[in-house]
Amino acid sequence: MAVTAHAPMSVQAPSLYAGVLGSGWAELPSRIRRLHEEGTATGRFTIRRGRGPLAALACWLCGFPAAGEDVPTRLRVRQDGEVQRWERSFAGHPLVTLQRAWPGGLLGERLGPMECVFRLRAVAQGIAYEQVGTWLCLGSWRLPLPRLLAPRIEGLATEVPEGMRVHVKIGSAFTGWLLTYEGVVNPEGEAA
Repeated sequence: MAVTAHAPMSVQAPSLYAGVLGSGWAELPSRIRRLHEEGTATGRFTIRRGRGPLAALACWLCGFPAAGEDVPTRLRVRQDGEVQRWERSFAGHPLVTLQRAWPGGLLGERLGPMECVFRLRAVAQGIAYEQVGTWLCLGSWRLPLPRLLAPRIEGLATEVPEGMRVHVKIGSAFTGWLLTYEGVVNPEGEAA
């Protein structure tokens, strides 16, 4: 396995997601576009954690939130140069990731030393996240992880009458599904 250094691609578009999605960006509902740019949103989520001691250990190591129903959730997206900082708070428990454009029209999302790379697709009323790779980040070096060792993430954000429905599943080959969270958020100040 080769160790390679990849520099994130420069964003030339007005926003990260507009640059990654290209012409698909304009086809998205305005609320979906708004919630993928700088701003704050609130809502309620259901959080489920995987079962068994290995899943519990992995969730603890990753700092994932506790399971719960109707969990008050806050999302804040901040732009910092070419990077978007996604600050999620589930009942006060933070889950922060950094997102950036990658070569080939891909999106990288980093949590701790792991950076997952996604191909985004504009789908009916939203965005689907298809994971295409995972990298272990060691300073400026990136080591590609084989599928067997890499976390697996599925994501979908779609417009619904109440706001934007988010559905995320995180797992691995060793533990099965570790965490799922699903709910609806709205931009702050906008009624559901």
